[in-house]
Amino acid sequence: MEIVKNLYLKAYLLVMTLYVFLNKGVAYTYLVEALWLIGILLLLMDRKKVELIWNKTTKLLLFFIAIGFIYIIRGFTKYDTIDLIRDSFMFQYGWFVFILFLFKDKTAQIWETLFFIYKWFPFVALLNFILQYFVPFFETVAPFGGIPILLYKNGDMGVQLLISTLLLLFTFEKNSFKLRVLLSLVIALDFLILASYSRSGIVAFLASLVCFIYFNKDMQLQSRVRLLIKYLPVILLIVTPIYINIKVSENFQGRSVGFEQIKNNFSSIVGGTTDATSEDNVVWRLVWWAKIIDYSFSSPNFFIGKGLGMNLATDDDIITLDDSLRSPHNFHLNIMSRFGVLLFMIWTYFLIQIIKPLFKKQLQGRRLLIGCILLAFLINASFDVFLEGPMGAFPFWTWLGLYLISEDEVLV
Repeated sequence: MEIVKNLYLKAYLLVMTLYVFLNKGVAYTYLVEALWLIGILLLLMDRKKVELIWNKTTKLLLFFIAIGFIYIIRGFTKYDTIDLIRDSFMFQYGWFVFILFLFKDKTAQIWETLFFIYKWFPFVALLNFILQYFVPFFETVAPFGGIPILLYKNGDMGVQLLISTLLLLFTFEKNSFKLRVLLSLVIALDFLILASYSRSGIVAFLASLVCFIYFNKDMQLQSRVRLLIKYLPVILLIVTPIYINIKVSENFQGRSVGFEQIKNNFSSIVGGTTDATSEDNVVWRLVWWAKIIDYSFSSPNFFIGKGLGMNLATDDDIITLDDSLRSPHNFHLNIMSRFGVLLFMIWTYFLIQIIKPLFKKQLQGRRLLIGCILLAFLINASFDVFLEGPMGAFPFWTWLGLYLISEDEVLV
């Protein structure tokens, strides 16, 4: 059994690497779903030895998983089975939290691999951008589900870049001086590129980074932050000429690299944009969100929601440019629409249990790190279909599992 578990953990971390590096390009490999199924089987086979953590968070998570199963049965005679199961995975991916309890004694190995993944992610992200926009050949490379292998959702990239930044602070002295400098420069350039394409990525990155800096009490980490802030003008002085000389065509949303686009994105966040594309995007989302709130507070949707299986865009009479979009760009409102207001309120309480220690300044070390990472995931999920699919859900529930099993210690 131990050999099987070790092989599974290696596969788990390999799949994590693929999803962090390639994102949507590997979403249709169904590797995460295979891990999910095998992990549950291992959990059942080793149930007598595994030490489950039972607290409000895990009890509520098990409740959400059970509700997902019930709603599959509810919609079984109305909707396509595949659509029902796919929608239910918005909670079923939560099994990864319990699966990670199998590896409480392997956390050192898990952390070592995560440090390795995110140390190289900024370089992979920059290479992804270069190949995607300057090598047309890669637009036709789509081995899995017709999705280009280098297609990376920009909001997701903002969350992953935030994790790389925080882990850089945690492992500062463990990296050589040259690597620290290079990482700082590449992260800064990646962020400028990201800021041109994703408003949710900007907010998730900056809000979580500010929380980490504000709530951190460790003197060593504070000195590292001050050092990076001290040299930030020099870093920007180096990367800005590179950034302004990047000339690429607009993406499908009409956005391209440049400080004018960054200005429009920041203006859009605070509600003062003059860019028609950004404004239309905001209005489209707000209209849908308002419609969901409106019908969710009426009977019977208040108590049980619309259920799983249907395309919400079609059912809510929302016109979108993306025919594959089935849910609103807000994971939390997706819960309200499909499960009702009562479950949405329980979900909100669940999130409060996760985030409350962060804002009460009760976290330090790894738990502070993960608390800020989870905050970034939840912010991005408020503006995108992020946690419905494996690209966001797999790492999110993995980090939550680590949050629950990690001791409150400071990494040096």
